[in-house]
Amino acid sequence: MNYQNEQSALDALYALAKEEQQRTKKQFLVWAGGDAPNQQDQLYQQFKKRFPGIDFEIIVDLSKYHDLKVYEQLNDGFLEPDVVMLQTMNDFENWKKMGVLEAFKPEGFEHIREGYSDPDGYFMGAFIFAFLPQYAKEGLDFVPTNYGDFLKPVFKDKLVLTPPHDDDAVLYVFDHIMKKYGEHYLDDLKKQNPTFVRGTAAPAALVGQKGFLGNIVGYPTYPDQPSQSFIPEDDFFITWPQRAAMFKLTKNKAIARLFLSYLASHEFQSSRGSWSTRTDVTELGGLKPLEQYKNTDPLDFIVWMRDRQHIHELREKFIAKFGPVKGESPLKDPRLFRVYYNTL
Repeated sequence: MNYQNEQSALDALYALAKEEQQRTKKQFLVWAGGDAPNQQDQLYQQFKKRFPGIDFEIIVDLSKYHDLKVYEQLNDGFLEPDVVMLQTMNDFENWKKMGVLEAFKPEGFEHIREGYSDPDGYFMGAFIFAFLPQYAKEGLDFVPTNYGDFLKPVFKDKLVLTPPHDDDAVLYVFDHIMKKYGEHYLDDLKKQNPTFVRGTAAPAALVGQKGFLGNIVGYPTYPDQPSQSFIPEDDFFITWPQRAAMFKLTKNKAIARLFLSYLASHEFQSSRGSWSTRTDVTELGGLKPLEQYKNTDPLDFIVWMRDRQHIHELREKFIAKFGPVKGESPLKDPRLFRVYYNTL
């Protein structure tokens, strides 16, 4: 397929973006959901290299912190970020109803999978995220295949986990686990004496280090890591389209359109090496197309996120079982910085 039309649109938007920044002298700002300061470094470097001369910054923080600031600032009639990319998909639907989003359909928008984006262009599915269980490459005499395997004796005192009640996506996974294994899974998990570490990045990085052998809700891994992730054979796993949008209060609208267009482009989507929000991008690394996995559904998480009462009740259940979340934000804890930047 010829993507010259997308490249031409990006070139035209780039020219407008440079003109806008020369005129306004305002830095372009993106707020991205995440729990480690380096999680958007790759995107930052890609955009800087592809569009030199654009002064911009990506600030990573927990989506549940970013969205509160957005609501507060909207209430006061101003907004710091030009674009937000968050896990809290229900917020985008709320913001559309509030009439505060700026509609924009970039070139290639029609290739984004159905249900990921707003059909009117008020927000779009920017990229696919997934959580997968992980196990250490050394220290085990078997290969786990499902969540039940993490209750085996070898994992006692050796699990490192994100507190489920600190992250909606992790909580979603445990909701599905309880639907299959029953709520007694939590009692059995508690007996394993897991170590809870805030954020999802640090627990994922720690598997295979410091004596930790497993993580129930981890990250897809790379070959040089001391751990291996896997897609459960007969258990549900989470995938979701992280959403992105610009606002009517966005100051750098030309750059915002360029940024959203780049996220939606075949050029960017095919560079990620994982599942794509687009239907015309071929998966790499031995992955099958997302629709061929019958044990995940990116749209299900979107529906689940709308039921805030259910999520509140689940949080209360986990607080009662494991206690309140402890520790500093993973974006502010200096001990976790050493994990993020591989300086253990």
